[in-house]
Amino acid sequence: MPPSQQNRRRRPVAEESDEEDTIQHDQTLEDDDEDGDERMGDGSRDETSQLIKKLVRYALACEFSRTPIRRDGIKEKVLGSNGREFKKVFAGAQKQLKATFGMEMVELPARDRNLMTTDQKRKAAKSQSQKEPTSNAYVLVTKLPEEYRTPTIITPSKVQSADGEASYIAIYTLIIAIITLSGGELSDPRLRRHLARLNAADNMPSANPLDPNVSSEKTEIVLQRMIKQGYLVKVVESKSQGDEEGIIWHVGPRGKVEVNNEAIASVVRTVYGGTNDMLETKLQTSLKIKDRKTVRPTNIEETNEEEENNGDPGPSRSDNRNNRRRSSRRAAADEMDED
Repeated sequence: MPPSQQNRRRRPVAEESDEEDTIQHDQTLEDDDEDGDERMGDGSRDETSQLIKKLVRYALACEFSRTPIRRDGIKEKVLGSNGREFKKVFAGAQKQLKATFGMEMVELPARDRNLMTTDQKRKAAKSQSQKEPTSNAYVLVTKLPEEYRTPTIITPSKVQSADGEASYIAIYTLIIAIITLSGGELSDPRLRRHLARLNAADNMPSANPLDPNVSSEKTEIVLQRMIKQGYLVKVVESKSQGDEEGIIWHVGPRGKVEVNNEAIASVVRTVYGGTNDMLETKLQTSLKIKDRKTVRPTNIEETNEEEENNGDPGPSRSDNRNNRRRSSRRAAADEMDED
């Protein structure tokens, strides 16, 4: 066979092999692109997961020091260059906080215009927009069911000592309850009278009351701490010349979230030693809380009286009634016998 014919037969075979190599090469490139996309997707998910964990740690650290979880702080200390991921990261952190710690971030209420100074009102008026004002600050609150919110389950945190933390919570809760039940504001002289009744006019328990060296601290220092942490708001009202400045106390944004009206009602019931229909009616009128069905007897004194009457030391009320009936029957029988 001539060489020219052999070359003609070999060319198609070579061309077919080149086409196969090209197809395989293209398939390899496509597979590499798909693997790269998957790796990029896994990388973005891992990065979001790390940001969620970082936000959870940041929220817990802020709550430990009673510092508001501000949106600017989240962008600066958590998100960094991933500012557009705020909604996704925030939602993931909320889910993890609920599932692991039984808590969630709740936005603090915006500052009341009535509690602003003149300069603050002017700035607010200049920046006023169609949207409702928001604080862009959050705090952690528990989401546990009511039956689990007991001191045996949720014990005071050991910031310095559990006793000091419990005392501090009790004091600011009681002050917030007094201010709220006084119409939402309380003058400084009235607050001082209430503190005197609580034996806290000059001193209050310190953060570590078991330490003999610092078992107590000045009341003014504790009140300033409550103001700084957002439990109370102190408003100084300027009066005409010759008159002294008036001081009015209000409940702060953190106090409104932590100590809501249901918590205040619980404090009142504890102070009264129980509840009854009249007390519940007054609480509903003052605090606008949900209707609560009372069970008789609902007062501790009445309960103790029932226990004394129904206990072993003496007869119960039903026994007393039966005894009175028997004695009346005997008296009637004796009269008939005499006749």
